[in-house]
Amino acid sequence: MKKYLWTPIFLWISIIAILGCNGEKVKAATNPPVSYNVMPELSSNQINKKVGYFDLKIAPNQKEQIKFKINNNDTKKHSYTISINRSATDKNGVIIYNKHNVKPDNDLKCNIEKLVTYPKHISLAPKTSSEVTVNVTGPSKRFDGVLLGGIFIMENNQVSNKTTKKGVTLKNEYSYVLGLQLQNNEKNIQPDLKFVKASEASENGQVYVDAKIDNDVPKVEQKFNVAAKVTPLNSKKVILRSEKENVSMAPDSYFDYPINVNTVTGSKKSNRLRPGKYMVYLNIKDNGSQNIWRLQRKMTISRAQTRRINKKTPVNNNKKLIILIIAILVIIAGLVIWYYRKNRKE
Repeated sequence: MKKYLWTPIFLWISIIAILGCNGEKVKAATNPPVSYNVMPELSSNQINKKVGYFDLKIAPNQKEQIKFKINNNDTKKHSYTISINRSATDKNGVIIYNKHNVKPDNDLKCNIEKLVTYPKHISLAPKTSSEVTVNVTGPSKRFDGVLLGGIFIMENNQVSNKTTKKGVTLKNEYSYVLGLQLQNNEKNIQPDLKFVKASEASENGQVYVDAKIDNDVPKVEQKFNVAAKVTPLNSKKVILRSEKENVSMAPDSYFDYPINVNTVTGSKKSNRLRPGKYMVYLNIKDNGSQNIWRLQRKMTISRAQTRRINKKTPVNNNKKLIILIIAILVIIAGLVIWYYRKNRKE
């Protein structure tokens, strides 16, 4: 009788052991203090003298110099990389300045990255500072609106603790950005948002509908709200919804607004849209004015696209695996009981 009792006990111990193999420990990372800082030296033709970034009024072909200081506060020598980047918009609806040569929208007339020259690398001895000069040349023709970019400064070979989870290594690095805004005049530009296209995409386990919005003019769009929904074509049944408030967009930039299909973890991890045709609706409201955009686009998901998405972001088969493991263990337990009874009869 005792041998019979050991079989189910062994079975449950095996199940618990197998399911427990996926447990992970995450340790908090502590990072060393930042060993440098950056200070702007605002120009005399600064439009707004109360802000901490460069806000310049510049005429066609006018040459201007702007300066900032890098301070190495460490007891070691350090080198720094400098890049001046045109502003862009990330998936969170935040204006960013840390990427160079990002593809602009089709209506960009003046690229701020082409209007500047500057040293790309600086080295500083311990406890020293250096003044960096950026040469700015105004566009050859007059322009309305703003040209927006950022002076991006990062210390090379930063030492920081790394954390690794599910094969992804996370590393914190510190950088500074000084905003750079150029204007030829202060003429008000009317906002113009367009819904360029909708497609299914995936990134880091997240499957989503990518609703690409275009800020079609050289004007910063701030604090607008987006409400999105997805329906099958020729149907009113809403299968996906998404809302986001206080979104900002850089001038002449794209915003890839994500409408999530699944969750990265949990019971909805394996959710997918079936191949077929859909409608994607966007309602965008500008909080700073009465502007409202009601936009829509058709979207087609092919079987080939679905296969590519599932290959990149595999469907979660944990439930099937658990059922299979339990079935195998039950079969093994049954064989053990059968073998024991057979030997007992003999």
